[in-house]
Amino acid sequence: MVDLETLAALDGLLWLRTGEAAAQTLSLNQSTICRRAQQCQRVFGVETKKVDGEWDLLADHALLLAERSVHQQARWLGHGPLRLEATYWSRPLLCDPAPNGWVLGLGNIVGMPRNLSLLRLGIVDAWIGAGPDLPEPEDPELTALPLSEMPVHCVVGPNHPLLERPSLRFEDLSPFPSLALPSGAYPKVEAALKQVGLWSSPVRMDRYDRRRWEGLSEEQLTIGYATAMSLEISGGGLHRLPLDLPIRSGDALIVKRAFASSPSIAALRQTLLERLAPIAARHPEIVIAT
Repeated sequence: MVDLETLAALDGLLWLRTGEAAAQTLSLNQSTICRRAQQCQRVFGVETKKVDGEWDLLADHALLLAERSVHQQARWLGHGPLRLEATYWSRPLLCDPAPNGWVLGLGNIVGMPRNLSLLRLGIVDAWIGAGPDLPEPEDPELTALPLSEMPVHCVVGPNHPLLERPSLRFEDLSPFPSLALPSGAYPKVEAALKQVGLWSSPVRMDRYDRRRWEGLSEEQLTIGYATAMSLEISGGGLHRLPLDLPIRSGDALIVKRAFASSPSIAALRQTLLERLAPIAARHPEIVIAT
Protein backbone atom coordinates (compact mmCIF):
# COMPACT_ATOMS: atom_id res chain seq x y z
CA MET A 1 0.00 0.00 0.00
CA VAL A 2 3.02 2.30 0.42
CA ASP A 3 6.47 2.22 -1.14
CA LEU A 4 9.61 1.14 0.70
CA GLU A 5 10.77 4.69 1.37
CA THR A 6 7.48 5.80 2.91
CA LEU A 7 7.27 2.98 5.44
CA ALA A 8 11.01 3.32 6.11
CA ALA A 9 10.41 6.92 7.17
CA LEU A 10 7.88 5.93 9.84
CA ASP A 11 9.88 2.92 11.01
CA GLY A 12 13.03 5.03 11.08
CA LEU A 13 11.40 7.32 13.64
CA LEU A 14 10.23 4.36 15.73
CA TRP A 15 13.69 2.79 15.58
CA LEU A 16 16.04 5.76 15.80
CA ARG A 17 13.91 8.20 17.84
CA THR A 18 14.54 11.43 15.91
CA GLY A 19 14.02 12.64 12.36
CA GLU A 20 17.64 13.70 12.18
CA ALA A 21 18.94 10.24 13.11
CA ALA A 22 16.47 8.55 10.76
CA ALA A 23 17.51 10.82 7.90
CA GLN A 24 21.21 10.12 8.42
CA THR A 25 20.76 6.37 8.76
CA LEU A 26 18.32 5.92 5.88
CA SER A 27 20.01 8.44 3.53
CA LEU A 28 16.93 10.65 3.28
CA ASN A 29 16.60 14.31 4.15
CA GLN A 30 14.78 15.21 7.34
CA SER A 31 11.85 16.90 5.63
CA THR A 32 11.29 13.73 3.58
CA ILE A 33 11.28 11.64 6.75
CA CYS A 34 8.66 13.90 8.33
CA ARG A 35 6.45 14.09 5.23
CA ARG A 36 6.60 10.38 4.42
CA ALA A 37 6.06 9.33 8.05
CA GLN A 38 2.91 11.47 8.23
CA GLN A 39 1.72 10.05 4.91
CA CYS A 40 2.25 6.51 6.23
CA GLN A 41 0.27 7.28 9.38
CA ARG A 42 -2.65 8.59 7.29
CA VAL A 43 -2.65 5.53 5.03
CA PHE A 44 -2.77 3.05 7.91
CA GLY A 45 -4.82 5.15 10.30
CA VAL A 46 -2.24 5.12 13.06
CA GLU A 47 -0.99 7.81 15.41
CA THR A 48 2.42 8.29 17.00
CA LYS A 49 3.41 9.96 20.22
CA LYS A 50 6.69 10.35 22.08
CA VAL A 51 6.71 8.31 25.28
CA ASP A 52 9.80 8.72 27.48
CA GLY A 53 11.65 10.16 24.52
CA GLU A 54 10.76 7.32 22.13
CA TRP A 55 8.27 7.38 19.27
CA ASP A 56 5.54 4.76 19.68
CA LEU A 57 2.33 3.88 17.89
CA LEU A 58 -0.89 4.53 19.78
CA ALA A 59 -3.45 2.72 17.63
CA ASP A 60 -4.20 -0.77 16.35
CA HIS A 61 -1.95 -1.43 13.39
CA ALA A 62 -2.62 -4.97 12.10
CA LEU A 63 -2.61 -3.78 8.48
CA LEU A 64 0.63 -1.91 9.09
CA LEU A 65 2.20 -5.08 10.51
CA ALA A 66 1.21 -6.98 7.38
CA GLU A 67 2.69 -4.29 5.14
CA ARG A 68 5.84 -4.21 7.25
CA SER A 69 6.25 -7.96 6.82
CA VAL A 70 6.10 -7.58 3.04
CA HIS A 71 8.70 -4.80 3.14
CA GLN A 72 11.00 -6.87 5.36
CA GLN A 73 10.78 -9.76 2.90
CA ALA A 74 11.72 -7.30 0.16
CA ARG A 75 14.85 -6.24 2.08
CA TRP A 76 15.91 -9.86 2.53
CA LEU A 77 15.46 -10.33 -1.22
CA GLY A 78 17.87 -7.48 -1.87
CA HIS A 79 15.45 -4.62 -2.60
CA GLY A 80 16.92 -2.41 0.13
CA PRO A 81 19.57 -2.45 2.82
CA LEU A 82 18.97 -4.61 5.85
CA ARG A 83 18.84 -2.98 9.29
CA LEU A 84 21.25 -3.87 12.08
CA GLU A 85 21.14 -2.77 15.71
CA ALA A 86 23.92 -3.37 18.25
CA THR A 87 25.08 -2.75 21.80
CA TYR A 88 27.08 0.34 22.69
CA TRP A 89 30.33 -1.66 22.58
CA SER A 90 29.67 -3.96 19.61
CA ARG A 91 28.66 -1.05 17.38
CA PRO A 92 32.11 0.63 17.37
CA LEU A 93 34.12 -2.56 17.77
CA LEU A 94 32.36 -4.87 15.32
CA CYS A 95 30.19 -2.72 13.05
CA ASP A 96 32.47 0.10 11.91
CA PRO A 97 32.30 0.34 8.97
CA ALA A 98 28.78 -0.98 8.56
CA PRO A 99 28.86 -4.52 7.14
CA ASN A 100 28.11 -4.77 3.45
CA GLY A 101 24.40 -4.62 2.70
CA TRP A 102 23.40 -3.30 6.14
CA VAL A 103 22.53 0.07 7.67
CA LEU A 104 23.38 0.53 11.31
CA GLY A 105 21.37 1.81 14.25
CA LEU A 106 22.67 4.07 16.99
CA GLY A 107 23.83 1.25 19.27
CA ASN A 108 22.45 2.97 22.35
CA ILE A 109 19.16 1.20 23.18
CA VAL A 110 19.43 -0.09 26.76
CA GLY A 111 17.90 -3.43 27.65
CA MET A 112 16.20 -6.33 25.92
CA PRO A 113 12.52 -5.31 25.65
CA ARG A 114 12.73 -2.55 23.05
CA ASN A 115 15.39 -4.34 20.98
CA LEU A 116 13.32 -7.53 20.88
CA SER A 117 10.20 -5.55 20.04
CA LEU A 118 11.93 -3.92 17.07
CA LEU A 119 12.95 -7.38 15.85
CA ARG A 120 9.54 -8.95 16.33
CA LEU A 121 7.81 -6.05 14.56
CA GLY A 122 10.18 -6.33 11.60
CA ILE A 123 11.46 -2.77 11.99
CA VAL A 124 14.99 -4.10 12.60
CA ASP A 125 16.33 -7.20 10.83
CA ALA A 126 19.10 -8.26 13.23
CA TRP A 127 20.46 -7.25 16.61
CA ILE A 128 23.84 -7.92 18.20
CA GLY A 129 22.72 -8.57 21.76
CA ALA A 130 24.57 -9.63 24.89
CA GLY A 131 24.24 -12.79 26.95
CA PRO A 132 23.01 -14.12 29.20
CA ASP A 133 19.91 -12.06 28.37
CA LEU A 134 19.04 -13.51 24.98
CA PRO A 135 15.86 -15.07 23.55
CA GLU A 136 15.19 -18.48 25.07
CA PRO A 137 16.07 -21.50 22.90
CA GLU A 138 12.37 -22.38 22.65
CA ASP A 139 11.38 -18.89 21.42
CA PRO A 140 9.19 -19.65 18.38
CA GLU A 141 10.09 -16.48 16.49
CA LEU A 142 13.65 -15.43 17.33
CA THR A 143 16.96 -17.24 17.54
CA ALA A 144 20.40 -16.24 18.83
CA LEU A 145 23.51 -17.14 16.82
CA PRO A 146 26.50 -17.02 19.21
CA LEU A 147 29.54 -14.90 18.44
CA SER A 148 31.53 -14.93 21.69
CA GLU A 149 31.54 -15.73 25.39
CA MET A 150 33.41 -13.94 28.20
CA PRO A 151 33.34 -13.23 31.95
CA VAL A 152 31.79 -10.16 33.55
CA HIS A 153 33.89 -8.12 36.00
CA CYS A 154 33.15 -5.67 38.80
CA VAL A 155 34.88 -2.39 38.00
CA VAL A 156 35.57 0.81 39.92
CA GLY A 157 37.30 4.12 39.41
CA PRO A 158 41.04 4.65 39.94
CA ASN A 159 40.69 6.08 43.47
CA HIS A 160 38.21 3.61 44.87
CA PRO A 161 39.14 2.33 48.37
CA LEU A 162 38.40 -1.28 47.38
CA LEU A 163 41.47 -1.21 45.14
CA GLU A 164 43.60 -1.02 48.27
CA ARG A 165 42.31 -4.36 49.56
CA PRO A 166 44.58 -7.37 48.88
CA SER A 167 41.56 -9.69 48.63
CA LEU A 168 37.80 -9.25 48.45
CA ARG A 169 34.53 -11.01 49.19
CA PHE A 170 31.17 -9.85 47.93
CA GLU A 171 30.30 -8.83 51.48
CA ASP A 172 33.08 -6.23 51.24
CA LEU A 173 31.23 -4.50 48.40
CA SER A 174 27.97 -3.96 50.29
CA PRO A 175 28.89 -0.54 51.81
CA PHE A 176 29.25 0.93 48.31
CA PRO A 177 26.56 1.72 45.74
CA SER A 178 26.42 -0.57 42.70
CA LEU A 179 24.94 0.40 39.36
CA ALA A 180 21.51 -0.91 38.41
CA LEU A 181 19.58 -0.40 35.19
CA PRO A 182 15.76 -0.17 35.13
CA SER A 183 14.07 -3.33 36.37
CA GLY A 184 13.61 -5.87 33.58
CA ALA A 185 16.19 -4.35 31.25
CA TYR A 186 18.44 -7.40 31.60
CA PRO A 187 16.52 -9.86 33.82
CA LYS A 188 19.13 -12.61 34.11
CA VAL A 189 21.97 -10.20 34.84
CA GLU A 190 19.81 -8.38 37.36
CA ALA A 191 18.90 -11.60 39.20
CA ALA A 192 22.48 -12.88 39.30
CA LEU A 193 23.94 -9.65 40.64
CA LYS A 194 21.21 -9.20 43.23
CA GLN A 195 22.08 -12.65 44.58
CA VAL A 196 25.54 -11.36 45.54
CA GLY A 197 24.28 -8.04 46.91
CA LEU A 198 24.88 -5.87 43.86
CA TRP A 199 22.49 -3.92 41.56
CA SER A 200 21.54 -1.51 44.36
CA SER A 201 21.59 2.01 42.83
CA PRO A 202 19.13 2.43 39.94
CA VAL A 203 20.10 4.57 36.97
CA ARG A 204 17.26 5.69 34.71
CA MET A 205 18.72 5.15 31.27
CA ASP A 206 16.70 4.10 28.22
CA ARG A 207 19.51 5.13 25.87
CA TYR A 208 23.13 4.51 26.75
CA ASP A 209 24.88 7.53 28.27
CA ARG A 210 28.49 7.03 29.26
CA ARG A 211 28.28 9.75 31.91
CA ARG A 212 25.53 7.84 33.72
CA TRP A 213 27.21 4.44 33.47
CA GLU A 214 31.03 4.27 33.33
CA GLY A 215 31.16 7.91 34.37
CA LEU A 216 29.53 7.20 37.73
CA SER A 217 32.07 4.49 38.47
CA GLU A 218 35.01 6.66 37.48
CA GLU A 219 34.01 9.79 39.38
CA GLN A 220 32.21 8.38 42.42
CA LEU A 221 32.41 5.29 44.64
CA THR A 222 29.90 3.39 42.53
CA ILE A 223 30.68 -0.20 41.52
CA GLY A 224 30.02 -0.98 37.88
CA TYR A 225 30.27 -3.98 35.57
CA ALA A 226 32.25 -4.58 32.41
CA THR A 227 33.52 -7.20 30.02
CA ALA A 228 36.71 -7.17 28.01
CA MET A 229 34.67 -5.80 25.10
CA SER A 230 33.14 -2.88 27.00
CA LEU A 231 36.49 -2.09 28.63
CA GLU A 232 37.95 -1.72 25.13
CA ILE A 233 35.96 1.48 24.66
CA SER A 234 35.78 2.71 28.26
CA GLY A 235 38.76 5.03 27.99
CA GLY A 236 40.96 3.28 30.54
CA GLY A 237 39.41 4.86 33.63
CA LEU A 238 37.98 1.66 35.10
CA HIS A 239 39.79 -1.01 37.12
CA ARG A 240 38.72 -4.61 37.69
CA LEU A 241 38.11 -5.93 41.18
CA PRO A 242 39.45 -9.43 41.95
CA LEU A 243 36.05 -11.12 42.14
CA ASP A 244 34.40 -13.61 39.80
CA LEU A 245 30.81 -12.61 39.11
CA PRO A 246 28.29 -15.49 38.83
CA ILE A 247 27.46 -14.75 35.19
CA ARG A 248 29.08 -14.97 31.79
CA SER A 249 28.31 -12.65 28.93
CA GLY A 250 29.10 -12.63 25.24
CA ASP A 251 27.77 -11.29 21.98
CA ALA A 252 25.16 -13.02 19.82
CA LEU A 253 23.46 -12.20 16.55
CA ILE A 254 19.70 -12.30 17.07
CA VAL A 255 17.38 -12.66 14.12
CA LYS A 256 13.98 -14.06 13.20
CA ARG A 257 14.15 -17.82 12.70
CA ALA A 258 12.63 -17.39 9.24
CA PHE A 259 15.75 -15.54 8.10
CA ALA A 260 18.44 -17.24 10.20
CA SER A 261 19.69 -19.37 7.30
CA SER A 262 19.80 -16.45 4.87
CA PRO A 263 23.09 -15.91 2.99
CA SER A 264 23.00 -12.33 4.28
CA ILE A 265 23.07 -13.57 7.88
CA ALA A 266 25.86 -16.03 7.12
CA ALA A 267 27.92 -13.25 5.56
CA LEU A 268 27.19 -10.85 8.42
CA ARG A 269 28.13 -13.40 11.07
CA GLN A 270 31.37 -14.18 9.26
CA THR A 271 32.24 -10.48 9.11
CA LEU A 272 31.54 -10.05 12.82
CA LEU A 273 33.63 -13.11 13.74
CA GLU A 274 36.53 -11.81 11.65
CA ARG A 275 36.35 -8.46 13.44
CA LEU A 276 36.22 -10.22 16.80
CA ALA A 277 39.42 -12.16 16.15
CA PRO A 278 41.97 -9.38 16.84
CA ILE A 279 40.06 -8.31 19.96
CA ALA A 280 40.11 -11.88 21.28
CA ALA A 281 43.84 -12.02 20.55
CA ARG A 282 44.30 -9.07 22.92
CA HIS A 283 41.95 -10.57 25.52
CA PRO A 284 42.31 -14.38 25.80
CA GLU A 285 39.29 -14.52 28.12
CA ILE A 286 37.09 -13.89 25.05
CA VAL A 287 36.10 -17.22 23.52
CA ILE A 288 34.99 -16.92 19.90
CA ALA A 289 32.09 -19.12 18.83
CA THR A 290 32.71 -21.78 16.22
